Order: sequence, then C-alpha cells, then structure tokens
Amino acid sequence: MGVAAVSLALKGVIEPAMGQAGRHLRSTPFTLLVLALFVGLSLVSASFLTGPPEPWLAVASVSLEGLRSGDWWSIWTSLFFTTNPLAYVTAVLMIVFLLGPAERHLGSLKTAGVFFGSQFACISAFFLVTQVAQYADDGWLSGMADIRLIGPYGAVLATALAASALLPTLWQRRLRTVVLSISVLLVLYVGHAETVVGFLGALIGLLTGWWMQSSQGHLHLHRSTSREVRNLLSLTMAIFAVGPIVTAAAKSPSGPLALLRDVILNPLPTLSQLESNCGGTIDVACLEIARQGYTGPFGLALAVVPVVLLLICADGMRRGRRLALGIAIGVQLVVVVLSTIYLGLFAGMPRPVGRSHVGMLNSAVVHIIPLVLVPLALALLLFAYRGHFRVVTSDHLRRKVFWLVGLTGGGLSLAYTVVWLASGGLVRDGGMLGLAAELARQYLPVPLPGVYRKVFAERDVVEVFLFSYSGTVFWLVALLGVWMLLIRGHHTGGLDLQARQRARALVKRGGDSLSWMALWEPNKYWFAPDGTAGVAYQQHSHVALTLAGPFGPRQHHSTTAKGFLEYCSQHALTPCLYSCTDELWPMLQSRGFRRVSVAQETRLRIRGLEFRGKEWQNVRTSLNRAAKMGITASWGRYSDLPHGVRAQVSEVSEEWAAQKKIPEMGFTMGGLDELDDDDVLCCVAVDDTGFVYGVTSWLPVYEDGAVVSWTLDFMRRRGDAFPGVMEFLIASAVLHLRDSVELISLSGSPLAREESEIEQRAKGLAGILEVVGQALEPVYGFRSLASFKSRFQPEYRTLYMYYQDPLHLPAIGRALSRAYLPGLSVRHSARLLRSLVG
Repeated sequence: MGVAAVSLALKGVIEPAMGQAGRHLRSTPFTLLVLALFVGLSLVSASFLTGPPEPWLAVASVSLEGLRSGDWWSIWTSLFFTTNPLAYVTAVLMIVFLLGPAERHLGSLKTAGVFFGSQFACISAFFLVTQVAQYADDGWLSGMADIRLIGPYGAVLATALAASALLPTLWQRRLRTVVLSISVLLVLYVGHAETVVGFLGALIGLLTGWWMQSSQGHLHLHRSTSREVRNLLSLTMAIFAVGPIVTAAAKSPSGPLALLRDVILNPLPTLSQLESNCGGTIDVACLEIARQGYTGPFGLALAVVPVVLLLICADGMRRGRRLALGIAIGVQLVVVVLSTIYLGLFAGMPRPVGRSHVGMLNSAVVHIIPLVLVPLALALLLFAYRGHFRVVTSDHLRRKVFWLVGLTGGGLSLAYTVVWLASGGLVRDGGMLGLAAELARQYLPVPLPGVYRKVFAERDVVEVFLFSYSGTVFWLVALLGVWMLLIRGHHTGGLDLQARQRARALVKRGGDSLSWMALWEPNKYWFAPDGTAGVAYQQHSHVALTLAGPFGPRQHHSTTAKGFLEYCSQHALTPCLYSCTDELWPMLQSRGFRRVSVAQETRLRIRGLEFRGKEWQNVRTSLNRAAKMGITASWGRYSDLPHGVRAQVSEVSEEWAAQKKIPEMGFTMGGLDELDDDDVLCCVAVDDTGFVYGVTSWLPVYEDGAVVSWTLDFMRRRGDAFPGVMEFLIASAVLHLRDSVELISLSGSPLAREESEIEQRAKGLAGILEVVGQALEPVYGFRSLASFKSRFQPEYRTLYMYYQDPLHLPAIGRALSRAYLPGLSVRHSARLLRSLVG
C-alpha cells in the first residue's frame, strides 16, 4: 500500500512536469535545431576540447581573410562550433536559457530571422570596429583584426534582447540590465574577441528591441518602483564587484580594466619598481609588472576584501540601506583615486629617446583612463539614485562597529609603531614620514615613490609579522563589522531595533486607521517618558512631520502629543501633525495651532453588509464576472504566497509604476516593501492557473492588543485585467472580514476632498492643496481613487494637517514633497511641473 501511494504521488508530480517540458520543447523547434547542430558539429569536429582542427577552420570560424577569399558562408557556419570546454558549456546554457525563451515570445520564423541576421550584423560591426582601431593605432582592438571568430555568443544575446521588447516591464528591465552589465564587464575586464562580439550583439539586440517597441508605439522610458531601482543597482554593483576576480581567473585578459587587478588584488608598485621593471619603456606590457601581492591564505583574504565588501554592500543596497550605498560609493571613489595615482605615475615617468609623446599615451596612459572613468561612472550613478535608499542604520550599532574597527586598527598600528621604533626604524626609514608610509602600505594598496623602502632581511621577525598580517586582520574585522551593519541587521527595523519593536508593541495597544504606517521606513520615534505611547515622525530639514497621531492606549494620546510638542520646542523643530483626526484639535487649538483638511478617509461598516439594491450593482457585476472567469480571492501573508504569485505581484507593481510620470510615492502610500510584513493581510485575485489579476493589502488596526479594524493600503491591478477587478477585491475583503471586525477603512485619498469639505477655495494652504490635487489628477488619479471608493457607500472622516504658524508653510510644503516623493530628481521635478502647468 505504501509503495503504491508513493508511486501515485511520484506519477502525479512527474507527469505534469513532463507534460510542461514537452510543451516547451514543442514551442521551440528552432532552438532545438540550433542546439542539435551545435552539439553534433562540436563533437564531430572534435572542437570540444581544443577548438576546431586545421581542416575545419574554413567552416568553423569566420575571419577577415576568409571573407576576402570568398568564404562568406562562414559567417553562419561558425555559429555551431566552440573553442574549449568552458566556451562549450557557456554556449549551451545561452542557447537553452536565452534563445529558447526568445523563441517562445517571437515565434520560430522571426527568431530564425533575428538570429541569423544579427550574426551578420555582429560580424560586420566587429570587423568595422577593429579596422578603425587599426587605423587609430589602438593596441587592444587592433590586435583582433585578423583573429578567427568562433561561437554563437553575439547572435544569441542579440536575439534575447530583441525578444525582451515583448516581455513584461519588470522582466524586460531585468534581462536588459543583467545582459548589458555582464557584457560590459567581460569586455572591460577580459577583453577577448568573443566578449567584444557578445557586447556588440547585446547592443544590436537592444536597438532591435527598441525598434520593435517603437513600431508598436510602446517605446518610452519606464518608471520603476524604488524597490526595483534598488534591485537593479545592487545587481549591477554585484556584477562589477566580481570583475577583478573574473580577470584573475581569465586566461591572458586584455580588457581595459584588466589592470584593475593590480589596484584591487595586489598592492600597486612604487615608482622605483616601475622604472626598474619597465627599463624606461612605457607600454601596455609594462603595466603587468610588479604583481607582488600578498601570499598565503591571509594574503588571499586581503586581496579579495574590496570584492567581498562590495558584494556585502550590494546586498545591503537591495535592502535599501543608506549606509551600504555610502560605502559602495566610497569604495568606487577610492578606486578612482588609486587609479588616478597609477595614471599619474605612468604619465610622469621619463620618456625614452625616440618615442613620441602621443605614441606613449596610446600605449599606456590611455589604457589606464578607463580605470578612472568606469568606477567614477558607477559612483555617479549610485549618487544620482540615492533618494531610493531610505533605511538608516541604528546609531547604537554604528557606534559599536565604529569602535570595534577603530580600536582594531589603532591597536595594530600602535603595536607596529612600538616595534618599529624599538628596531631603529626612526633612523633607518627616514623618520616619521617613513613610518606613515609603511603604515599606509599595510592597509592601502597605494604607491609611495621615493619614500617606501622595505628590506625584510633587516627587520625583526615580529616587525615582519605585523607588517605582513596587520592589514589582513584589520580588513577582516572591518568586513565583519560591515556584515553586522548591513546583513545581520536586515530584520532590525532599520533605524533602531529596540525603538521599532517598542513602536510595534505600542501600535498593537492602540492606534488609528493609519497608525500601522508608523512602522514604515524611514520613520523615527519619540516616546513618552513613561513609555506608554509614542509618535512617529520624519525630520526634513527643521520640520518634524508626523504620520497620523500618537499611538498607544487612547487615554494617553493628548498627553503624548503635548510631550512631543515640547520635544520639538527644545530641539528647535517645527512640528507638523499630518493625517490626524480631530481627536487632538481641542488641545492643539488652545496652543494656537491651525488646521487644514488634507484627505477624506472612507470607512465601511461591514458586519451584516449585503450587496443588495441598485447602488451595489457595480459590485455585484464584478463578483459575478470573476466567478464566471474562475477567479477567486486568495488571502494570506505575502511571505506565504507561492513564489510564482509573488513574482507576478512584482510584475503588476512594476507595470503600474511604469505608467506614472513621476516616481512611486511614499509616506502614507505603501509599496512592496511594506506589503512584506507578517502582520499585514494580502488579498490576490488569481485564477485556477495561478495567473494574478490584481492585489490589495490590509493593515491591522489594534485596540488593547486585539485587531478591531483593517485599513486598505496597497492597490495594484494588471493593465489588461478584467474590468472591476478592484471592486471584486474590496468586495471580497468585506465578505472575508465581516465576521471578525465591525469596521474597515479604505484609507484616505491624499489631496482629495469631497466638495462639501472645500471651504475658502482660493485662500491659504487649503486652496493650494486643492489646486495641486486637481493638477495631480492626471499623474496619480487621487480624485479618481476617491470617486472609486465612493461606490461602496462609505462613511467619511476628515483627516487634517495641524500647524502652528503660517510662516512655516513653505518649509512644511518642502517636507511633504520629500516625504511623498523621496526619489524625486531634478528631471522628475521638471516633468511634474510640466504636468501641473499643463
């Protein structure tokens, strides 16, 4: 019985998988043909291990000489051969995982046309580039002019990126970022002919994809969510971080950044070492000298410190850590400085007689310029998108790590200084300047010409030991500290683990409809001295902008608000209480505060609610349509959703963001980061095949530790979803939640108010907010959202902004713009301004 049950279970798993695999194979006949030809010809020609033998070269490779002699067919026959086992495996994987999916989107005939056409374009572009390089006397690309090209790399990349035009926005952007980043990485660090062809293929495929999009009227810059911007930047940083390792592993790398291994993986040579090794001649080969790196396991650890540090920072950036961004920018700028020093050393070396100055620049200095420009470009790119990194590391944890790293470095430096002085280093090595040079050489790979002298034979064994391993120990401790700050602290709540945990506990004791938003980044907290309540706020310049009112037991709210105002007064902060109910108005009015309504909260009493009557016709239609299509509302925590459903939720969110003219908003509007919370409910409209049509999230509202209501937050629908999908999701929430709570909130619509609430339209901030709300309607649809919510016959509650002095309104307005649009750049501001004016 047990064996039969296991057999049936395996059959139930294997048969669907085999059926799906069969459907994939039947949908990619051209890919199967290419793969069969590639594997068969590589084996028949015995090119798997050492490349095609001499008799096969005319067919298995394409060269300029062969094309001149009439072997034009080699442009396409060279696609089906390989040069070594690594290239063979790489090509097979590219055909299976890039060409196959491209065929499923393009179709077999169009894939064949793009594949063979892009191969012709890649080969033509490659020989054109190398001929121009020969004319310009470039020492790198000109050397490839007569090389034989073998493999399908350019054609596969071109076909994949051309097909990316038909992918959803999320995967289109990710595929293009990964392929282009890796292509650029291989060209810059490895620099072999195959990598150049692959890069040209990627460019040709990208241009083809853009042309396909423009022909369909879909070519435009897609807006991305902050989460996806961080994902793409961290992915790019991780790819480029491993560049020096790729260079060290590659056979005879010749790319412009191949020399970066001498900056990162090995200490830079001194001027005297360069002069003695180069013999007065400056050329590219000279740049490969003096690779006298640290030896042994400790030396290897120190050599890969920058790589590991950047990989840790890449993961921290993915999690939104502002500190990770700062460290990544700092490392890139250090590489820029070291490369500039390297460039200066070569530019300042004596010129050999008979060599022209221009020739020397072409052979050496020009090849070092990318060492400066590439990390500088990465640093500028990260800096330009710094507004998307809002998670601040705990001050307490930062101080602990700072002291740990500082004391380690200080202790090791002090120990070496003592030993150095005891061994007579003050006289032997040129005084204190010599000591500074030797300390710098232990921790930084910097050249110090004319100062650095190191002859281990003259040194005490303890001094030699400290010199050799102090830097390794220091950087390992520094890496551990960075790991603690950026990775281990991922679930610490960002700014302060204890503060955020205290806030969460108090929110569960009491709060209002928006109180759960207090737990979002980058809010920080002020707590009452007795710990009974708190206030969440963001500080922008000198404005303390609260999100909703105090949280904690309701009887302490007024006292807590008074305490927060006193705190702001003592610290010269301008308080602004935003999206608050009228609960605090009597106390605030007595202190001279003013108020203006900023949103209308829509609330539904759902217990016993039935969708009967004419006014509920739209809701009933949505429920019936979903039932006919086999669509159901799936409830649960975001982390518990199947991986495929979570991936589709990300797709839907990115598609929604791509349609906006300005970045994703924050503050009182949550995104995917806020959705991923185990206390938050997620409702997904999904059919029986697992296809996602829309998604909503619901934030809990607590009173004395029990959930008394839920607040609608995240709302996303697929662009081609059936009409009424959001009505279906909210109606499903009513049916799902009405047995457990009396009331739910559809949240407020920012800058949108009912006509009856608009008083003194043209006066003061109320008039300004009304005008801005109307102007933003085409951009974010606030009023359309309010109109949509009105279909559910809600109760309305006004949410106010409380402020004390009208003279503070300009500063408060700037604080609100930074809170709602943290990633707004100058370009985005100009685009928003055009929308407002229009």
